[in-house]
Amino acid sequence: MIDRTTTPAPTMGRDTDHEQDTADLALFAGPGEMRALCRAFDWSGTPLGPVTTWSQSLRTTVGIVLSSSNPMFLWWGPKLVQIYNDAYRPSLGLGARHPQALGAFGRDFWTDIWEAIGPQIEQVMTTGESPWHEDQYLPIERNGRIEDVWWTYSYVPVRDDDGHIAGTLVVCQETTRRVLGDIERERLRAESVDAARRTARILEQMSDSHVSMDSGFRFIAMNAAAERALGMTRTDVMGRTHWDVFPASLGSAAEREYRRVVADGVEAHFTHHHVGEGYDRHLEIDAYPTEESGLAFFWRDVTARKAAEAALRESEARYRALFQSLDEGFCVIQVLFDDQGAPVDYRFVETNEAFEMQTGLGDSKGRTARELVPDLESHWFEMYGHVASTGTPTRFDSGSDAMGRWFDVYAFRVGRPEERTVAILFKDITHSRAAAQEREQLVRALEVERSRLAYVFQHAPTFLAVLRGSEHAFELVNAAYYQLVGQREIVGRTFDDALPEVRDQGFTALLDAVLASGTPYVGREVPVRLARTPGEPHEERFVDFVYLPLVEADGSRSGVIAHGTDVTDHVRARREIELLYNREQEARTAVEEAYDIAEAANRAKGEFLAVMSHELRTPLNAIGGYAELMEMGIRGPVTAQQREDLRRIQMSQRHLLGLINEVLNYAKLETGTVHYDIIDVPVREAMTAAESLVNPQARAKGLTLVVAECSPVLVARADAEKLRQILVNLLSNAVKFTDDGGRIEMSGSDEGGTVRIVLADTGIGIPPDKLGSIFDPFVQVRADLTRPHEGTGLGLAISRDLARGMGGDLTATSTLGEGSRFMLTLPRA
Repeated sequence: MIDRTTTPAPTMGRDTDHEQDTADLALFAGPGEMRALCRAFDWSGTPLGPVTTWSQSLRTTVGIVLSSSNPMFLWWGPKLVQIYNDAYRPSLGLGARHPQALGAFGRDFWTDIWEAIGPQIEQVMTTGESPWHEDQYLPIERNGRIEDVWWTYSYVPVRDDDGHIAGTLVVCQETTRRVLGDIERERLRAESVDAARRTARILEQMSDSHVSMDSGFRFIAMNAAAERALGMTRTDVMGRTHWDVFPASLGSAAEREYRRVVADGVEAHFTHHHVGEGYDRHLEIDAYPTEESGLAFFWRDVTARKAAEAALRESEARYRALFQSLDEGFCVIQVLFDDQGAPVDYRFVETNEAFEMQTGLGDSKGRTARELVPDLESHWFEMYGHVASTGTPTRFDSGSDAMGRWFDVYAFRVGRPEERTVAILFKDITHSRAAAQEREQLVRALEVERSRLAYVFQHAPTFLAVLRGSEHAFELVNAAYYQLVGQREIVGRTFDDALPEVRDQGFTALLDAVLASGTPYVGREVPVRLARTPGEPHEERFVDFVYLPLVEADGSRSGVIAHGTDVTDHVRARREIELLYNREQEARTAVEEAYDIAEAANRAKGEFLAVMSHELRTPLNAIGGYAELMEMGIRGPVTAQQREDLRRIQMSQRHLLGLINEVLNYAKLETGTVHYDIIDVPVREAMTAAESLVNPQARAKGLTLVVAECSPVLVARADAEKLRQILVNLLSNAVKFTDDGGRIEMSGSDEGGTVRIVLADTGIGIPPDKLGSIFDPFVQVRADLTRPHEGTGLGLAISRDLARGMGGDLTATSTLGEGSRFMLTLPRA
């Protein structure tokens, strides 16, 4: 920072005469921070002296500096007293440099760069030259630190009134931002060039094939991997369009994706099965738009992977079948450790069908060993914990007193180490402990065999054979293949010699074709006739198999690998299933015909009931009419005893007529002849009307019958007559089954778009075993010998059918001895 003690000490609040103030105001008049500072500055304390003593040249130059919008700086006199304008002010930054720079001496103020600018100023002051400096690097102290600063400036000598050089005018521009921008652009350009070189090297070395095309889909670049994949050189395709080189792509999904990338400027990632131009392969393609409105894409040939995935799915299915068909128990467990890392339990993740038979433990999946066997010995947790922690498979015999069994166990870790999962292949050997020594020898041999078998299962879970040379001599055959061909000795013999009965069944020609072309052959459920037992007739089997060319390191084909599965049982089972299915279809047809006959009989029953009900009502009405005429005395005087008899005849007639009407109504419902006149029905009015019809019966039994809460604006969509019929049925039932002094209450409410009418009584209730059948026809809750509550048992059945016919429903709940609650629901208007 500048030490101002070496410069004159001007003050900002000096006391001058009127002439001096007038001179200052005239020179420094106008707006701006620097004019204000110059007006307040005590120039008499500097070598320049009072403003009134300044020469015309100095006054003119200072006026130019202060009025200029370009950054300007003036050094004047031998001490290089400093004056600068508002435009130069930002170059001094924040902090102590401004306003201390005003009136300071150049050498004392610019100590940080004086070594660079001092000689330049000296040259101007002595020679009168006007040098020009462009993008001069002059780091200065500002904003409290040394900053890198670049300037473009010129030094102009200023002559005094007498003609000698008295000062230096600096016209400058700070170019730091532009210079730094140029430096950054150059750095980025260099990095871009370097990145382009690195990208080109990476593209050339990468294993993915890469091609670039312009907006017309003409090839403009490709890497070595693409040349190898296509079997073409760059010169074969450069400048040609994609459709010229690969016409089979026209109209494909790949063409649509390429055109979308170019048209929309978006990425595309897709798979494509390219067939044509001698290719048949599956490709994974990543396409990107380029800045030149073209596209670049990368692809990988995943044909082998697709085939492998299909084979893997098939293998997994076969392994799953094998897994479930194993006689030995198999399970996958997750070992559980405590906070100190000690194994304390394990959870069963998966088990096969033989697991329960071997262990006696059912419903084990998802449960822990301690849940299933609380007293299970700790050594089981320790052994499986060791396998889970180290990944080291183990084979052992061990017993469990808690389970009362001994097991032969093979345990190995599966999955990621952090999952702590162990697969266990085991067998209950409790009953073979007596032959332990012999069993140990067999187990050791079995362990070696299982190790080999495990590898075979991983790569060829079914029969496997390797045939060498053009004669197809058997070099390697597994046990499954031996079983297929009847355990005959075939290793070292040719295919035709070892299996003479197969010679004319086309398999030799298939082997020749695969060896000659290198193209695998896949057969599905292929029939083959084999002599599986020496001296016995040939047996027809069915096999799924694949013939694969055996390719050596130099690319030559030396033989054929045959592997597959005997699917005879599956084919026969499927044919049996097809036969059973056909029989089932015939049975289904017979059942449907029987159902139609039953439906017709049911309709006939309903029609019969309807007809009979009509026929019965006619004489009953006549009985009621004549009894009423006799009671009125039209046929002559009637005694009191005769009047009582006539009343009983009328009561019985009305009761019988009501029963017949119920049967007739039910018959109409069954035959579908009921007509519904659906309108908006005020619920409270319907409830009040039903209550008035039944209230006399209720009062006669000393019952309280009330219509409780129900909004007068609640309206249901229903047939008014049938709604009233349902409510009367329910109220009549409640009166019938409620003892003297009881209460019957009816209420209505709106339940979110549904009208709910509830009828509750304090009657005898409905037994739980009867509640599910009360809506069935001809069912009575109290059908005992005394039959105190007579009726057909159709009232509730009819009521529910009517409710459902209007888009609602009728349900019931009850507590025996406390009462019943019936709820009728209908659509709200």
